[in-house]
Amino acid sequence: MRLSRASIFYIGMFIAIIALTLLFSADSLTQKGKSSLSGRVVDTDGNPVAGLTLAVKPVEINMGQEIGPLAPLSSWQRGTTDADGRFSITNIDPVSSRLVMFPEHGSRFEIVSVQIKDLTFRYYEVDGIGFPPWLGQLTFALEPGTSLEDVVVKVKPPDMRIRGRVLLKDRTPLANAQISLTIRERQRSHKGFFLFPSGWSASGGHSRFTAWTDAQGYFVTYHLRDTAEYSVVVKYDGASAKSRWVHLEKGEQYDKFVLRLNDLEKHRKNRSKREKARQAIWTVNPENDHAYRRIQCDSWEDAKAEAEAEGAYLVAINDATEQKWLEALYPEKVFFWIGLRVPKKEASWQWDSGEPLTYVNWGTAGRPDNTTSSVGEIPIALIFASKRWMAIDSESRLRPAVKYAILEKERY
Repeated sequence: MRLSRASIFYIGMFIAIIALTLLFSADSLTQKGKSSLSGRVVDTDGNPVAGLTLAVKPVEINMGQEIGPLAPLSSWQRGTTDADGRFSITNIDPVSSRLVMFPEHGSRFEIVSVQIKDLTFRYYEVDGIGFPPWLGQLTFALEPGTSLEDVVVKVKPPDMRIRGRVLLKDRTPLANAQISLTIRERQRSHKGFFLFPSGWSASGGHSRFTAWTDAQGYFVTYHLRDTAEYSVVVKYDGASAKSRWVHLEKGEQYDKFVLRLNDLEKHRKNRSKREKARQAIWTVNPENDHAYRRIQCDSWEDAKAEAEAEGAYLVAINDATEQKWLEALYPEKVFFWIGLRVPKKEASWQWDSGEPLTYVNWGTAGRPDNTTSSVGEIPIALIFASKRWMAIDSESRLRPAVKYAILEKERY
């Protein structure tokens, strides 16, 4: 369903109501910790849908604009429905999130509505200049320890579909890979009078999102709107491939796209060389004369050990100027460990360098509480897209996604 501009205000209010309902439902609070969401999935006739995967997509929204997902697709918490359509998603981080199909644009169903207790949120397609596409979808945040139960998700099969296959230069499939997928759309019409056409005019747009290939290299997307011409662009590890244009009528499906990443190995070799060169370079911040370097690491402890071996420490961010400088220096959508951990109970916050914590830049989850002695100190990372701060404990699915750290050195 598409939404008129007059309804944008009411949808915004509705989203706020949903968020407040999830945040402050005191009767659903259990012990402090990770949250969970469970319920069932039904079709528009009320029949259970089995074998369908839902995911909680962590997102970063700032000033009405979605900066991007907080984490890569592989780390989204998810659950699959059983024979009765029931699902359960556990270990949810207390950040802004969205309930989506998984894969988000490649499921054989799309969400029609989500019912939470007596409140039903209908999913809309918002179309218009300046209106973010996520506005018609449920965005929420769960307090730590919240167990949200008996959620009813209503779904229906999408009307249109594009399916394609991604191959390498030797024609082997790009299997089980996370790719960037762009769907280009255009509408063409005659110019001039009907009997005396003078040419063609075209208008359109594009949608870009993350998708997955299966074991045979196939991807599928239902992110289509109406009768138009469509083309697909696939990007992976710096290499890209573009399909030809095909005309699809509303409700039609097309399964014959084949895209070859002929220059993937060349891009990988060049990127590896650039990465090695970059990691060997220290960059000096003119504001404080400190030097900084990005490294790859297996854990926060591994990064700390490498910093000490370099006569440095994990970065200490002491003001907004330094934070902005680091964001500009390292704009990639990856996580970075920094020199901060959640201290144990009764202990004070301080940086790995020994400096006191005088500036903070927490993400939507806010500052975490001090930990107990049994949990230990939880490391802090710069978030995937926004580069704000987030505590990532050993149970979080985000932990394996943190593969980099930033070192800082005062004398270089």
